[in-house]
Amino acid sequence: MSLDLDQIREDLDSLNNEIVDAVEKRMDLVAEVAEYKDENDMQIVDEEREEQVKQEFERLYQEKSLPEDGGRELAELLIATAIDKEEQMLGRKIDRD
Repeated sequence: MSLDLDQIREDLDSLNNEIVDAVEKRMDLVAEVAEYKDENDMQIVDEEREEQVKQEFERLYQEKSLPEDGGRELAELLIATAIDKEEQMLGRKIDRD
């Protein structure tokens, strides 16, 4: 089987678009969470939930024989992006040390 680098790169580009579409959908759900939190006077950060998400990504990565640390790092990036969106929507900043 002959590899065509250009085709592989096109496939990667297509997959990158799918990833961004999935992140956009995730951020739409984050907006719904932010509205709920605002209506119910809840804090933006839920450390217990964050840890659950990180562990879930580690598990999913492990199932696919990918490095678990990568799963945790991706979860942390998605969580940070979600927090940024919630802060922007709610006009609140949090102090995370």
